[in-house]
Amino acid sequence: MQAFQQRSVNGIDLAYVDHAPRQKAPRQKEPALLTGDGLPLVLVHGFTGHRDDFAGVLPALARHRRCLAPDLRGHGDSDRAADPSDYDFETLEEDLVGLLDALGIEVCHLLGHSMGGMVALRFTLAHPARVASLVLMNTSAAAPEGYSREGLEAASALARAQGMQELQRRVEAGAKETELKETALKETAAEGTELDESYWPHHRRRYAAMDPEAYGALVAAMLDQQSLETRLGEIACPTLVLVGAADGAFVPAAATLAAGIPGARHVVIPGAAHHPHREKRDEWLAAMEAHFAAMHGG
Repeated sequence: MQAFQQRSVNGIDLAYVDHAPRQKAPRQKEPALLTGDGLPLVLVHGFTGHRDDFAGVLPALARHRRCLAPDLRGHGDSDRAADPSDYDFETLEEDLVGLLDALGIEVCHLLGHSMGGMVALRFTLAHPARVASLVLMNTSAAAPEGYSREGLEAASALARAQGMQELQRRVEAGAKETELKETALKETAAEGTELDESYWPHHRRRYAAMDPEAYGALVAAMLDQQSLETRLGEIACPTLVLVGAADGAFVPAAATLAAGIPGARHVVIPGAAHHPHREKRDEWLAAMEAHFAAMHGG
């Protein structure tokens, strides 16, 4: 687990990692990830996620660019909300504004994964001048299709009654029993994608560190969110829409994002599902390099 810093933001302490650029030669065949404009890249994890979701790619990303990865409230080492009603997309967006303000960051490149992409999309629409470019990874502009409200609400009730560790145990057992084809929460990799041996230990840490009230409230936020599809045309910054080819409902959702955002680049990574930065790291890094290169005439 990465060492972290904390800042008091919006009434709570947010944990985050802050990687300064390191001018070291890249490994053979590893993308250099262009220095470009020198603006930082902020990476926002998804539902049940953690700053360490990006641990495998941050060293490469930060070789020539400052990178920050926060824990959203109720996740990781960030504080839990005193009131469950304070877990919603608007508050998560306000937290991100507060963190950037506290760190003196006026403009950044912004990446959001899954639920983090829903937050990043809202941040970009609300604060377009603060986003130099946007990366939307395995996410959607509306409630993703194919999720079972009944199953997710049952999972929320279990988390509140028996804790996140018991919920995680059942998710892991269910995923293994079905050979990673599908789980009730649809968050693990599809059959045939690559999961390294660190996946499940990391999954356990993520769940153990999450507030069960955040779990239930953010399930509702995702399922009941107002669609932003009609506002996609407002996004004017360079945008990359990334998705794993085996990520079910997020594949058509990514196509909708790419079609609606003017000039968006759309990259589908074969052999990856919901975590392409883990499942197909090199291909994912290449897509990120191409995104930054395209911005600077590369």
